[in-house]
Amino acid sequence: MSFCLTELHLWSLKSTLHIADRDIGVYQYYDKKDLPVSAAEHGNLEEKQRLAESRDYPWTLKNRRPEKLRDSLKELEELMQNSQCVLCQWKSKHICQLLFGSGVLVSLSLSGPQLEKVVIDRSLVGKLISDTISDALLTDSFIILSFLAQNKLCFIQFAKKMDSLDVNKRLEKLSALDYKISYHDIPGPATRTVDRHLAINSTQDLAVCWWPLLSDDAWPWTPIASEKDRANMLLLGFTQGGLEVLSSVRTEWNPLDVHFGTRQPYQVFTVECSFSVDQEPMADSCIYESVRNKLHCVSVTRIPLRSKAISCCKNSTEDKLIVGCEDSSVILYEAHRGVTLLAQAELMPSLISCHPSGAILLVGSNQGELQVFDIALSPINIQLLAEDCLPKETLQFNKFFDFSSSLVHMQWIAPPIVFQKPKRGEICDLLFLRFNRGPLGVLLFKLGVLRRGQLGLVDLIFQYIHCDEVYEAVSVLSSMNWDTLGQQCFISMSTIVNHLLRQRLTPEREAQLEASLGTFYAPARPLLDTTVLAYRDPVGTYARRLFHHLLRYQRFEKAFLLAVDIGARDLFMDIHYLALDMGELALAEVARRRADDIDVESVCSGVELLGPLDRRDMLNEGFAGSALTPEGGNPFPDLLPSSGSTPKHTIQQKIPNGPSNRRAIERKNEVMEETEEEEEEEEEAAACTDSSVATTWDAEGELREDHRRQVKRSLCGNVCGWLNSTNAGCWSTLARLELFSFLFLVNLPRKPSTVEN
Repeated sequence: MSFCLTELHLWSLKSTLHIADRDIGVYQYYDKKDLPVSAAEHGNLEEKQRLAESRDYPWTLKNRRPEKLRDSLKELEELMQNSQCVLCQWKSKHICQLLFGSGVLVSLSLSGPQLEKVVIDRSLVGKLISDTISDALLTDSFIILSFLAQNKLCFIQFAKKMDSLDVNKRLEKLSALDYKISYHDIPGPATRTVDRHLAINSTQDLAVCWWPLLSDDAWPWTPIASEKDRANMLLLGFTQGGLEVLSSVRTEWNPLDVHFGTRQPYQVFTVECSFSVDQEPMADSCIYESVRNKLHCVSVTRIPLRSKAISCCKNSTEDKLIVGCEDSSVILYEAHRGVTLLAQAELMPSLISCHPSGAILLVGSNQGELQVFDIALSPINIQLLAEDCLPKETLQFNKFFDFSSSLVHMQWIAPPIVFQKPKRGEICDLLFLRFNRGPLGVLLFKLGVLRRGQLGLVDLIFQYIHCDEVYEAVSVLSSMNWDTLGQQCFISMSTIVNHLLRQRLTPEREAQLEASLGTFYAPARPLLDTTVLAYRDPVGTYARRLFHHLLRYQRFEKAFLLAVDIGARDLFMDIHYLALDMGELALAEVARRRADDIDVESVCSGVELLGPLDRRDMLNEGFAGSALTPEGGNPFPDLLPSSGSTPKHTIQQKIPNGPSNRRAIERKNEVMEETEEEEEEEEEAAACTDSSVATTWDAEGELREDHRRQVKRSLCGNVCGWLNSTNAGCWSTLARLELFSFLFLVNLPRKPSTVEN
């Protein structure tokens, strides 16, 4: 069974953590004065220390100047006890910034799962109008702060830009950047405490400030609010040294999340908690577009839920929306297929985080629990590194704390997604965890060397196939988009089909073959022409392998229908001969007649026409392929052009894997018999009519027969056209030599016999 193997690294020096000596998958930092004096006092702690140090995990923190890492970590833990963290932002895979409500800015530098440097900056303490910060935006050029009780935004602009690639310089304090503070009024409720959230686009030229909808009840002593004051979403622009409110909008329903599109920087995506006409809970996925500095709602997608939504998350490509509900259900909506998936979690899904590769998603609860799903909502077991292999559905963190500490934030450690694609081979195996009042830590996923530390869709399918979990692998493949992930889809499909073709055919495996190849031949939405042209040949080759796999298990009905879709003569002849051996004379005759029909069409047209795979009820018939080759080489070294098409595209191509030598010689004999019959008819016509053929002799005494040459030229042209239309690989060397020898003899000039007077 597939499961995730993890290690928990807690950045804490507290002695109140309950980490047993045999918990070899859980680590914390120890103070030198707290180390045990004897092995009997702490059992296996010394062995665990040797294990950690052998893996370059620090057991105790150094306190050298100027970093003084141990003292800085203690100060950070005290700060988390007394102040609320309002922002956690990863500027890169190695630098994290935390902003607290009091204005303290903390920068963390990582080396793998371990802390390397902690910088605490108190430059803003006492210089703000309020110490109740609600949210913040941190960039290299400015900082924007929102407050709980003030209708103002704080704009802090840097005279120096924090653009150095040196990690030590990027962690320098704000006082070295020569900043300037300004405040800007914004519309909204002025007498209430509101959580005002902030978001910025990838080009950093637009921002949005939003907050939940408030009750519209008007108090008798208060004036009726204007439309601008009733708005709960503001579009912000940047002017010379300040902020400007460009547009204000009131959302139809209460927003759960608002953010800019990663690939569309001028589109705002919202998820709103709505209700249907029957008062059933819904989730509205809305798109607002900025046109001439005005926000307009351009699309709304309504997703039915079983209970009220409490959390949501989108994948990196923004074509899948995951919603967590109050009844512990998890809903996944796929935009490209237009389908909704449902799973029941073992915990309250108050937190959801999707892996940057889009392969898995993690669901967490405030009670300190964690559960893993793949992108098709199949649950994946998880466990911490231990002596025994005991994976479970959930991972419990509370047992390591002396008091109940709720999980308030989790995030994959990765730089923000802008326009560029992630770097090839980049590993993302660390999940950042923040508990209420501390501690901080990371969950390290042990992905292994075989997958090179990767956790992508293809890697997940490989793992499923390795554990013979074909249903889960097919579900992941079905959720992938051929238009955007064509190469990954093809590799995944090849892996699944090759695995199934190595085993006995059963109804379950037959259905899995159909579902796997149906992702290309019968997609929920028609594929792009470029995708079809790029993968029709390699995917079409799988149809022929599945055809022979069906014949091997005497699945004549599906094999015949698959041959009809492919439209290849040799497949019908295979059915014909096997049916004869099995005593199925009626099927053999039908297959032979169908093969002859295809043969006649090919001879008449000079090109082998293959029927398109346009029968929707048979498109999910299976197509199995060759083994994968290493990247960079030809993935199909032995493949000949194959046939196939999607429901919306007609595809013509030559037939690979042609008939056997016996059928080739049989076809040659048929052609020879037809030629001899035509020659006999011509001779009879010439004997009856003396003037039908005009003959002349040249200087060398050769006979020239105009009419006979025309007949032979026409005959040979038809036969050669038929040969050219058939794949060269379909004929054995002996069969081709015999047939071309026959054509050569037919074209030899004939001398007239001596006629006695």
